[in-house]
Amino acid sequence: MKKIVVLLTTLITGTAFAQNVGIGTDMPASKLTINGTDPDIGIMNNGLAHGFIKASGVNLNIGTASDNPTGKLILGTKDNNHFNIDHLGRVSIGTNSSFDASLKLNGTSPIFGFLHEEVQKGFIRLGGDNFKFGTYPGNSGKIVFSPKNVDKIWIDEDGQMGIGTSTPVSELTINGTNPYIQIQNGASNKGFLQAVGNNLKIGTNSTNTTGSLVIQTKLIDRMTIDENGLVGIGTTTPSSALTINGANPILQLRNNDVDKGFLQISGDDIKIGTNIANSAGNVIIRTNGVDRVNVDDGGTVTIGDATDGYLIINSDQPGMTLQKNNLTHANVYVDDNTGDFIIEKTIQGNGRMVLRPAQGAGYNVYINENGQFNFGTGLHPPGYRFSIEGNVIATGFTTQTVANWPDYVFEKNYRLRPLNEVKEFILANKHLPEIPSAAEIEKKGLDLTEISKKLTEKVEELTLYILQQQEQIDELKKLVQSQKKND
Repeated sequence: MKKIVVLLTTLITGTAFAQNVGIGTDMPASKLTINGTDPDIGIMNNGLAHGFIKASGVNLNIGTASDNPTGKLILGTKDNNHFNIDHLGRVSIGTNSSFDASLKLNGTSPIFGFLHEEVQKGFIRLGGDNFKFGTYPGNSGKIVFSPKNVDKIWIDEDGQMGIGTSTPVSELTINGTNPYIQIQNGASNKGFLQAVGNNLKIGTNSTNTTGSLVIQTKLIDRMTIDENGLVGIGTTTPSSALTINGANPILQLRNNDVDKGFLQISGDDIKIGTNIANSAGNVIIRTNGVDRVNVDDGGTVTIGDATDGYLIINSDQPGMTLQKNNLTHANVYVDDNTGDFIIEKTIQGNGRMVLRPAQGAGYNVYINENGQFNFGTGLHPPGYRFSIEGNVIATGFTTQTVANWPDYVFEKNYRLRPLNEVKEFILANKHLPEIPSAAEIEKKGLDLTEISKKLTEKVEELTLYILQQQEQIDELKKLVQSQKKND
């Protein structure tokens, strides 16, 4: 009864004092002022404590009473519950559905806005099915992730992300001491991208002993580097330091973005050369920094240079084949069986073999398809294997064995023409018997073997004539001497 009187007295007093009510103070500073040591306002329902408002030191507490084990703290406007805190301290804004999170926000595109001095700076927002957090337009600031209160990741106003740097220069910039991106599969390290000093490395981890580094376009494997460092282009199973596979694969070489040369497999052939548009380029093979073999744009091959060059072909039967329009015209080779060096023409009825000492020289060496040899202008007299147009000089000349040499002249049964018969033949024919006439030699030429045989025959006959005459002279001498004695 006393408490009620005191309360009424206090209310009346407060009302009389500028209509402010004071509880525990006679100088209320507001419509209702409560003063005391940790004063509180208790709220009951049917005699049970349900909630309170309490000043605790410098703090103001508002909540449910300990005797209310399941009640929620609810704030609302227009008889709508907007803010709920359940008995476990879980917060729900815009909904009073089941509490399954420490903080739950519901609404049409609900948003948490962050302001700095009444200026919107950042937000957390649900847009349809998308979850967004970021900065507001006009805010040049960055989104910063700070684990352990240390800034680690930045996203600037242009959407560029920096890891380890607050000033990214691309969509993703990673900074650090030898920074790398590790790629795992099934929680096992498989590959990485790393900057080491001034080098950029991309590859597989040391624990990945069988994986390959594969580059794709259009989801098709184009280039493979296997675990042994073998590179395959167009194949996933390279067999050498560089293996290129494809339909007639080509390695194109350019200069200033212009095709100049190539290396290509064409069917079973391998080609190396210059491109059609490269009309002046040569194919050059070098050793020790010196050009050794040169193939010019016309297909002319030069080995060495003008002062020091030669060609060596080394094999069991070294040789060289000359073709025209894919037809073999000549072969130059060493016969493996005989060791002979052979130069042969392989197409019949299509020219001779010619040895030319100088371009434009009047006299060459010719061998025709019948095996006739000529030194001169290419004349091949019928019936002769060897012909020379011009004089011949030699320190010796030997013919092969000649049958029936004229020693038969000295046989007893040899008929030696009487001199008067020889005289008559000479007067009639103007040449010796068995000796060709000048007309015959002019027409047919002179067979040196046959003429030597005939001349020897005539010398031997002449010797016999001389011997006969010597016998006659000796007989005459005897006759003359005998007559001188008789005189």
